[in-house]
Amino acid sequence: MPGAGRPVDHRRKEGKGSERAQTGFHRRRQQRRHLTPLRCDQGGNGLRHRHPAGVRTPRRCLVTGRAVRRRKRQPADGNPRPRRSGSRRRRDLHRCLGLDGAGGRGRRASPHLRPLPGERGPGRQGPPRCDRDALPAGPPRTGDHRRGGRRAPFGALGPGGEPNACPEGHPGETADVAAPPTDAEAVVAGNRKVYEEALNEGSNYAWERRWEEAIDAYRRALAEFPDDLAALVGLGLALFESGRLEEALEVYRRAAEVDTENPTLPERVGQTLEKLGRPKEAAQAYLQAAERYTHRQAPSLALERWEDAVRVDPSCIPAHVHLLRAYLSQGKTTNALREYLALAEIYQAQGKTDQALELCQYALRIDPHHPEVLAMMDRLRYGEEVPLDRPPGTGPLDLLPDEEEGGEAQGNPVQIAYERALADLAEMVFDETPPQTGPLILRPLTKGQVNTLIARALDAQTQDNPDEAIACYEEVLRGGVIQPAVNFNLGLLYQRQLRFEDAIEQFEQALQAPQYRLGSLFALGECHRALGRIKEALTYFLEVLKTVDLGTVEPDCAEELARLYERLSHLYATRGEEEWAVNFINTLIDFLNDKKWEEKAINARKRLDGVAQEGPVLSLAELLMSPDPERVLLSLGLAQEYAQQGLWNAALDELFLTLTVLPTCLLIHRQIGEILLQMGETDPALAKFQSIAGVHQARGDLFQAAAMYERILQLAPMDVRVRSQLIDLLVSQREITQALEQYLVLGETYYQMAQWDRAREIYNEALQLAFQKNAGREWAVRILHRIGDIDMQRVDWKQAIAVYEQIRDLDPNDEKARLTLVDLYYRFGRQVEALKELDDLLRTYREAGQSAKVIPTLRALVDEHPNDTPLLARLAQTYLDAGDVEEALQALDRLGDLQLEAGRIKEAINTIKVILRLNPPNADAYRELLEQLKAGRTP
Repeated sequence: MPGAGRPVDHRRKEGKGSERAQTGFHRRRQQRRHLTPLRCDQGGNGLRHRHPAGVRTPRRCLVTGRAVRRRKRQPADGNPRPRRSGSRRRRDLHRCLGLDGAGGRGRRASPHLRPLPGERGPGRQGPPRCDRDALPAGPPRTGDHRRGGRRAPFGALGPGGEPNACPEGHPGETADVAAPPTDAEAVVAGNRKVYEEALNEGSNYAWERRWEEAIDAYRRALAEFPDDLAALVGLGLALFESGRLEEALEVYRRAAEVDTENPTLPERVGQTLEKLGRPKEAAQAYLQAAERYTHRQAPSLALERWEDAVRVDPSCIPAHVHLLRAYLSQGKTTNALREYLALAEIYQAQGKTDQALELCQYALRIDPHHPEVLAMMDRLRYGEEVPLDRPPGTGPLDLLPDEEEGGEAQGNPVQIAYERALADLAEMVFDETPPQTGPLILRPLTKGQVNTLIARALDAQTQDNPDEAIACYEEVLRGGVIQPAVNFNLGLLYQRQLRFEDAIEQFEQALQAPQYRLGSLFALGECHRALGRIKEALTYFLEVLKTVDLGTVEPDCAEELARLYERLSHLYATRGEEEWAVNFINTLIDFLNDKKWEEKAINARKRLDGVAQEGPVLSLAELLMSPDPERVLLSLGLAQEYAQQGLWNAALDELFLTLTVLPTCLLIHRQIGEILLQMGETDPALAKFQSIAGVHQARGDLFQAAAMYERILQLAPMDVRVRSQLIDLLVSQREITQALEQYLVLGETYYQMAQWDRAREIYNEALQLAFQKNAGREWAVRILHRIGDIDMQRVDWKQAIAVYEQIRDLDPNDEKARLTLVDLYYRFGRQVEALKELDDLLRTYREAGQSAKVIPTLRALVDEHPNDTPLLARLAQTYLDAGDVEEALQALDRLGDLQLEAGRIKEAINTIKVILRLNPPNADAYRELLEQLKAGRTP
C-alpha cells in the first residue's frame, strides 16, 4: 500500500497494448509532461508550453485572464518532481475556482473543503462525506486518516487538524483525507466511477477552455452526485465563461446553499448578477459574502465586498453603514466622511431630511471645516436635490489627504491663524511681561497662574482633549486676561463641539486683532453657514475675499476695489438666491482650502488686470463665479502670454478652445474682446462687449453690465445708444448720481452734435429724475444751467429768464444765475428788476466776505451799459467805500455828465456837491459849474 503523504494515482491502469493506453489518457499525460505549472498573481493556475529551444510563451489564467508566472515546486530533498496526475490537475482548477477556500485574488485560505469524490481507502466504496461538520478545524472525529493512502486535496485538513500547505500559501497538499463513506452510501448517492471520470473530463475541458464539453461533463458528474460542490462550481464557471449567465447563476446559488460558509460562492453569485445587470441583487450577494468573510475573521476581504456592493448599488445603505463602521474603527477619517456624505445623499433622495442632517452633524464632529459636509447641509436646508446621474458619495472629497505632499503647506486662513495662535500662546508662557487684563476684574490672575492654565490648555488641545482645553481657556478669560489668541483657540474648540453660538462670540472678539482677522472672518462664515444663516455667512465670506483681494491689488486701485466689494455685498445680500450663494461659498472655500491659495490669488489678480485693461477693475469674485475657475485662470494666462508676444491668433485659439468647454464664461469672452482691440478690430470688439453687457443684464448682474457699458463708452464716447442703455441700467440699480452724470454727458454729446432740441430733452429728463429721487438742489441747479445755456444759444431769452429765475429760487447765492438775469432784464428793458438782482448779488458778495468781487462786477456791467446812471452811481459809491477817491471822482464825473445830458439838473447839482466834498484837483471848475446850475444857466 502506498504510504501516508505519498501521491498516488488512483486512475485505472490500462495495459500497454491497449488502444486507450496508446491514444487516450496516457498520451495526454505524456503531453502534459512537457508543460510547466504556473500561477498568476490572483491565485489562479495556468500552463505554458515548454519549447524545445527553451523559449517559453506566456499563457493566461483560466479564471482571471491575467498573465501567469512560473511557479517553482522542487521537493526539498532534490528528488524529481512527481508526475502531474489528473486529480492534481483537477485540484489546481478547483483552487482557481475558489474551492480551496482561497477565493482567488490572494484571499485568505479556508480550512474547510469537501474532498474529491472517489478518494477512499481500501475496501471502501462510494463518494466520501466531507462537509464542514465532518471536517472541523481540528482532528477528525472518526476514521483513520492514513488508511486511504490518497493525497488530500488543497484545503483539506492534515492528520493533526492543521491545514495542509500548498505552494500558493493555501492549505496544503500532503495530508491524507478522512475515511470515506460506506458502500451503502455510495450506492444510494450514485456511481463513483462515472462521477470521477466525468469530473476529470470536465476539468480537462475547462483547462482547454472547451466550455460546452466541460458543461456536459460536469452535468454527468452532477447526475451522479447532485450536491457535489466541485462539480457545481465547475459547471458554474463553464456556464459563466460560455455566456449562459442565468444558468450559471442558478448553479452558483445551488453551490452556495450546499456550502453555507464558503464566502467565495456568494461572491461569484454577485459577480454573475452584476454581469446580468441586476445591481441590487448583486449588492445583496456581496453583502452575504462579506458577512461570511467576517465570520472567518477576514476583515480586509469583507471590506472589499462591501466596496463591491456600493460600487454596483450606490444606494445600498447596509453596505455604506458597514464601510462607515470599518473606516471609523481604522481611523480613516477621509473615507468615513465620504460614507457619511453618501448616506446623507441617500436619505435626502428618500426624503428623510432629518436623518441626513443628523449624519452631517456626526460628520462635522470629525471635521467642522469640511466643505463638502457644509455644502451637503446647505442642500438639505434649501431643498437642492441630488443629481440622478451621480452616485451618492462620489464627489470630490479628497480634501483631507492621509499623507501630505512634500513641501510647506500653507493651509486655509483658519489653519494659518490657528498656527499663529499656538505660537503666540507658547511665546506668552515664556514671556515675563504681565498679561493684559480688563479694568473691572476684581481678582485678576497672576502671571504664574495664567502661564499654567495656558500650558495646560495647549497640551490638552494638541493631545486632542478639547474639554480640558476649553475649561482652561475659559478660566483664563474669566481671570480678565485680554488675549485674542485665547479667543480664537477657544472659538475653534467650540466650533469642533458644534457650539456655534459660543464660537461666534469668541471669533468676534478675536476679529479685533489684525493677525487673526482673516481667520476669524473665515470661521465666522463657517459657523453661520452651519447654523443655516446663508446671508450672514455670505457677508463674512465676501469680507474674507475682499481682504485677500486688497492684498494683491495696486494701492491706487484699492479704493475702487473696496467700493466694488461694497456694491457686490449689497447686491448679493439683496439678491435672495440661497442656492447661488451656497455655490459661491463652496467655490470660495475650495479656493482658500488650496495649499497655495495666496500664490493663486496673486496670479489671479495679474490675469484679471490683464482682462480689465483700461476698464473698471475686476474682483476675484468674478473669477470664482466662473464655472471652472482653474481652467479659466489657465486659459487667460496662456492667452495673455501669447498676446504679449504678438501671437494674436494663438491667443484667440486658446480662448475659443476654452469656450468649447465653458461657452458661458464671460471672462473668456471679455478677454477675446480686449485681444480684438489690440489687433485693431474695434468694431468686433465693441460688438463683443455689447453682447457681454447684455448677458450680464439678462443674468441680473446689473453692476457688471454697467461696467461693460462704461468700457464701451471709453472707446466710443459718442455712442448715444449705449449711453442711454447705461442710464437706464443705472436708474434700475438706483444709482441716481451716476445716472445723472451720464445724463449730463449724453446731453453734452447731443449739444456738440448741434442737436439742441434733443439735448434739452435729455436735460429735462435728468431734471425730472433729480426731483423724483430727491437727488438734491445741487443736481437740479447743475442741470438747469445746462438748459439755460441751450436757451441762450437759441436766443430764447424769455425761456432763459424762466430757467434762471428757477435757479435763483433754488440757490440764491448762484452768481451766474443772477448776472445772467441782470443781463436778460436789461435786454428786455426791465431795469428795475435788473438793479434789484444786482443789489441782491452785491449784498451776497459782502455777506460772504467776497467784497473784492463787487467792483469787477460793476465795472463789467458799466462797460456793457456805459450810459446807465444807476450803475455808475453804484460804481462810484463802491469806490468811495473802498477808499479809491480817484476812481470815484472819475465815476462821479461821468455820472454828472450823463445827468446834465439828460436834463436832470437837480441830480447833477447833487453829484457836483459830492465831487467837491472829495476836494478834487480842479475844484474851482466844479464850483463855477455849480454856480451856473444854481443860477439856472445851462453850460
